[in-house]
Amino acid sequence: MIRDTIILDADPELFLEKTLDDIGFTDRSLEILLGYLKENNRLIEREELLEHLLELEWHFSQLVQDLLDHEGNISVREIPSASEKLSALRRSSMDRRSIIEDMRPADGSRAGEPIVSSDELTELLKAF
Repeated sequence: MIRDTIILDADPELFLEKTLDDIGFTDRSLEILLGYLKENNRLIEREELLEHLLELEWHFSQLVQDLLDHEGNISVREIPSASEKLSALRRSSMDRRSIIEDMRPADGSRAGEPIVSSDELTELLKAF
């Protein structure tokens, strides 16, 4: 949606503030999602979610870079504070990507910790 907004043939002054707000919201959302995945290493589909988050981070980073490179009609060229903020968001996204890559299993296999503990398994099998 944000990428479509920056290429609209519309008044950039009208959409710039909203676009920057959307980018800030997206950055905060990605930070929160990464925090959830960092806290919960026993999540069943954790590796798949990490892959999706890594892809989202890549797209987000590209979007921010497009704005910094003045791709599209919405430009931050004349607004140094917006350019600095976008540069910081891009660095933050790259840092998160590095963290996500470090969290992924090296050999593509599942993480070494069991999904169900032995106590949980015992409790589940009591009925049988």
